[in-house]
Amino acid sequence: MPVGVPALFTHNSHEVIMSSLVAKVFGLAFSQKDVPSLLGKKFVVTGGTNGIGLSVARTLYSHGAEVTILGSQQVTADAAIGYIKTGELSRAPQDYQDGFSGILGQWKDASDEGGKESGEVHARVVDFKDLRAVSKVAKDLAESHDHLDGFLGIAGLGVNKFTLTDDGYDAHLTINVLSHILLLSHLLPVLEKTSQQPGSDVRIVLEASELHRATFAGPTEEWGGDKFRTLDEFKKDIGPLALYARTKVAQAALAKALVQRFLQPPSKILAYSVHPGAVATGQTRQYDEAYGEAVGAVIQAAVRPLMRAPDEGALSALWAATAPDARDSEKYKNGDYFTDPKQEGKESSEATDQEIIDNLFNNGLEVIKSVAGADAVGPFKA
Repeated sequence: MPVGVPALFTHNSHEVIMSSLVAKVFGLAFSQKDVPSLLGKKFVVTGGTNGIGLSVARTLYSHGAEVTILGSQQVTADAAIGYIKTGELSRAPQDYQDGFSGILGQWKDASDEGGKESGEVHARVVDFKDLRAVSKVAKDLAESHDHLDGFLGIAGLGVNKFTLTDDGYDAHLTINVLSHILLLSHLLPVLEKTSQQPGSDVRIVLEASELHRATFAGPTEEWGGDKFRTLDEFKKDIGPLALYARTKVAQAALAKALVQRFLQPPSKILAYSVHPGAVATGQTRQYDEAYGEAVGAVIQAAVRPLMRAPDEGALSALWAATAPDARDSEKYKNGDYFTDPKQEGKESSEATDQEIIDNLFNNGLEVIKSVAGADAVGPFKA
């Protein structure tokens, strides 16, 4: 399949969209009201100023947590804070508000459903393309948090055109993956310290996608990739859809890399990757940039009304981050991928390829060091 084919026409995109619509109408096995009390708990949510991340942050806050949200624009962060504190959808960023318009009219925003306590919320603005800036924020967060109960890596560039960062690397991989590796290099020691406290329940959740199956230009050799064996793979243009899909393979692989390297017993930290469903967020606005205004408009008109609203798209991440039954080691394995709450996703062979897992992590670190310096990377371990 040509690398430029829009996501609408991939082999499984219709299934993703239909499952999203069915779930929105009939519900899932987990909802915001099932989130337990989070009083005294602290979370960091990247991408928490808009879309899925904003809904996640609103739910965590309304259940009593202290939440630090990371986003790339101050105006969006300001709007997000107003929405999180009040629950008033009209105060949220416009892209987020638009996500609640479906074919059956306006969806109800259930982000704070079941929430009985107000927590605290803080915002940090950082350009995720700038790994030096990400490192600074990561160090600040590590120094300012005495404990941390959860890290949700949701920030990401969607299906969009290929661009290089100022340092010469693919913006998709930098924003969606490398920035999260860098943040976790500093925050993992805080998470680990917290996990050793009595009664703790510490988790890492990374946002993958069922579109990780649509890597029709890598990372495996079958589709023209090189398994992240060299730093050049982090600079390669493989087409709008595959650029996004490659990062989602990487997010699923990163969860496994973290478990293999740092989260073996006696560590008690869980690390999962999740699929949110096809969600109406600002990422769909990027189709115009990826495929041109005319084609982008057609795609949006065809699929956006059928997509999940942000609160529905947040459920898989919320379940993985907070639900007691997500810690059932007899059912689930640390590092697993979930397509919906409680539903293991059986990720692609690429996402479970040990060479891809190792190369992504090791060479991803080399890219970070080449850009920001070795001292920009945290210790990962306490």
